[in-house]
Amino acid sequence: MSNKTFDLKQLPSSVTELLSLMQDDQEIIITNDNIPVARLTRLNPVVQTKLKLEETPKPGLNLGAMVMSDDFDQPLPDEFWLQNP
Repeated sequence: MSNKTFDLKQLPSSVTELLSLMQDDQEIIITNDNIPVARLTRLNPVVQTKLKLEETPKPGLNLGAMVMSDDFDQPLPDEFWLQNP
């Protein structure tokens, strides 16, 4: 990977200009009095993955894996809310 170096005083006036100076396999090093302070590199493109039809989860595969009690929707006792043992 090759790079270009710019001192803070020599930087282009806009970010667009700075990014246009970068080529595919290049990075830009920003220095302050020959001391590197930042590095700009290109991001790797984000690869979108799609599930294949045969990998899509199917409903009903785990029937019976979860059980809900009969009193699930009943109000909780006052002791629960008041933190009384």
